[in-house]
Amino acid sequence: MPGLVGFISEHTHDNQLLDGMVNSLKHEDWYRIDKHVSPPFSVARVHLGTFNPQPQPIFNEDRTLCLFMEGKIHGYDEEKRRLEGRHHFAFHNDPEFCLHLYEELGVSFLERLNGAFVLLICDLKQRKVILANDRYGLIRAYYAVNKDALLFAPEAKAILQDATFKKELNPEALVSYFAFGEFWADRTLFKGVHILPPASVLTYGNGELSVSQYWRFSYQPDYSLPERAMVEQLAEAFRRAVAVRMRDPLRYGVSLSGGLDCRSVLAAVEPEKRREIATYSYGPSYCDQVAIAKRVADKCGTRHRFMELKPEIIVENAERLVWLTDGRNHIEGSFLNPVHRQARTEVDVVFDGFVLDRTLGGSHLSKDLIHPGSKEELLSSVLRSMRLFSDDGLMRLFRPEYHGLVKEVPSSVLRAEFDKLSYADPSTAFDEFYVTTYVGYASSWHVPLRDVVEVSFPTVDNDLFDAIFKIPPEKRLNHLIHRQVIMSLSPELAGITYNKTALPASAPLVLWRYGKAYRRGRQMLKDLVWRTSRGRVYILNRTDYVDHAGWLRANDSWRRYFRTLLLSSDSRSREYLDQSYVGYLIAEHEAGRINASYRLMRIVTLEIFLRQFLT
Repeated sequence: MPGLVGFISEHTHDNQLLDGMVNSLKHEDWYRIDKHVSPPFSVARVHLGTFNPQPQPIFNEDRTLCLFMEGKIHGYDEEKRRLEGRHHFAFHNDPEFCLHLYEELGVSFLERLNGAFVLLICDLKQRKVILANDRYGLIRAYYAVNKDALLFAPEAKAILQDATFKKELNPEALVSYFAFGEFWADRTLFKGVHILPPASVLTYGNGELSVSQYWRFSYQPDYSLPERAMVEQLAEAFRRAVAVRMRDPLRYGVSLSGGLDCRSVLAAVEPEKRREIATYSYGPSYCDQVAIAKRVADKCGTRHRFMELKPEIIVENAERLVWLTDGRNHIEGSFLNPVHRQARTEVDVVFDGFVLDRTLGGSHLSKDLIHPGSKEELLSSVLRSMRLFSDDGLMRLFRPEYHGLVKEVPSSVLRAEFDKLSYADPSTAFDEFYVTTYVGYASSWHVPLRDVVEVSFPTVDNDLFDAIFKIPPEKRLNHLIHRQVIMSLSPELAGITYNKTALPASAPLVLWRYGKAYRRGRQMLKDLVWRTSRGRVYILNRTDYVDHAGWLRANDSWRRYFRTLLLSSDSRSREYLDQSYVGYLIAEHEAGRINASYRLMRIVTLEIFLRQFLT
């Protein structure tokens, strides 16, 4: 996958190691490679040739600094004009701007950057490097220190090309993953391999490593701001965020579903420019979301393409997904890479509605979480409720030799995240915790996309986020303000059905509650029919574009795949997990007595990971 890769070492000068690291990332023959080897620096950029295609690194005038960058920066025209009075610009691109801004401001220049990026600055005089990423960690960077060398890459497998690096599973990260369903902070499944957290600056030189954070999520709700002013500010910021990302002469696309996130992005595009965008949707042909996406596309006049998903696409591509993401993503999203391989024929850059349903839609919030009481009360509530496996479930899942970790890790990991909170305003404390942890993990879902296309993120534009941070949590709850923003941007798109309510986004909020209850009732009826018919009657799930729970019950390829991987005598996960409990989860799920699909998909992901990386 595209990104920055290499190592910094005063004693290791191994061109074969750099070549091996690069080759492990070159998943396509058409990838482009830029290299720079000048001990102690051995660095390469693997890229698609779309954003900033000019050769790298970029040097400053006296060649004491050079910079590699992967990603895209937006909206710096005025700042660049100021720099042009004191610096020479040969390429007029993002990395050149970043290098000269660093010369002026030092590492504080990162606070001014608006976009998705990872960059590496080599100080040739001081023989040190600075590795940094954007506010949200949208482009991954793994790193490890082995002996005197700093190794870094967009995929952990590149670091494993160092034959002297010991490959071991990180049991603490494994327990934490099964407790909460996500990887938080810098944790990975590899012991000694870390992922650079969002908004981080890593400095390495003379064998010394430091990692600091230059920005944090900070909600500052403005209760004096009228709703109409909130909506106007958000709508205008959204329009600017999309417009600034459409300046380059590239082919832009939007993935549509029945949801509101990407529809909001399309609504923020100037009406006369919508026809320039290619839209696409995916799912079973009978899925409601496919029909909704087609209505949105027709209303906007976009070139629209439908790609049918069948159950087999998940299991057929599961191993590639785990390999691409180094086990960080579970197999739920294994259709994303083949889908975007098809989209690539029409699209260079995909606009993503990343986390808008959380940040603006407040889908993670409830009244209890907005009024949580003390910090300890909130921590206890989260420890009980935000779980993939409960404490009892974890004890049953893991073999006895890991029970000590099972008892300690969930609470210690959660407390470490809570200790980072200011708790100055209790009403935004859960927001700060959730967005920090979820955003840091959720960006990994773009890895299967960025393997073949570039991704742009207008929903986390700096100015848009600044406007969102002013919205009181009560106004974001249940998409209260989000709905109004869509109506302001595009009343015609707001009038199209939202799949989670079966009603338009513009429908009264009270009706939304009934719509959600109707959706839940349909799913409960579907499960009841499956149970009472003892697996003879399967009602198609027309609501979602993937039906993990249903396919794991009714699809022979799914059932066979999960049972073969997890219950055979050669299953690698048996070393860590109680196979009889895994068998119990499969049987109870197939019978319709529980929905264990998300838990089982993560267990399958672990099994594949162990076979691919730790054999």
